[in-house]
Amino acid sequence: MKKKVLLLAVLVVALAGGLDLHAKGSAKGKLTGVVNINEAGVAQLTMLPGVGQKRAEAIREYVQAHPFKSVEELKAIKGIGDAGFEKLKPFITVSTPTTAKWVKDTTAVAGASQPASQPVSNK
Repeated sequence: MKKKVLLLAVLVVALAGGLDLHAKGSAKGKLTGVVNINEAGVAQLTMLPGVGQKRAEAIREYVQAHPFKSVEELKAIKGIGDAGFEKLKPFITVSTPTTAKWVKDTTAVAGASQPASQPVSNK
C-alpha cells in the first residue's frame, strides 16, 4: 500500500511540474533539429542547452512583446551571453518550423558489451 501511495505522490508532483522527467537531464542523448524561438512553447525551449523553465518563460515573454527578427537577438534575454548563444546557435531558428527532438544515445559504453579477455599463458 505504501508503494502505491508513494508512486501516486510522485506522479502528482510530476504532473504538477515539480519534477523534470525530460530525458535531457538524466539520460544520454542529443538534441537534433532546430527550435523556432518565435513559435516554440516553454516545453520546446527547455530542450535547448542551458535553457531551463525560467529562461524559457523569459524568451516567451520577450517574443510576445516583439518577435525575434534574427537569432542573434536572443542575447537580449537575461543570462544569454556570447558563450551561451554559441551553444544555442546550432539549435535555433526564426525562419523555419521547429523540428527539434531529443534522441537517446544508443551506443554502448566502450568495452561494456565485450567479454573480458582471457589471460595469455607464457608456457
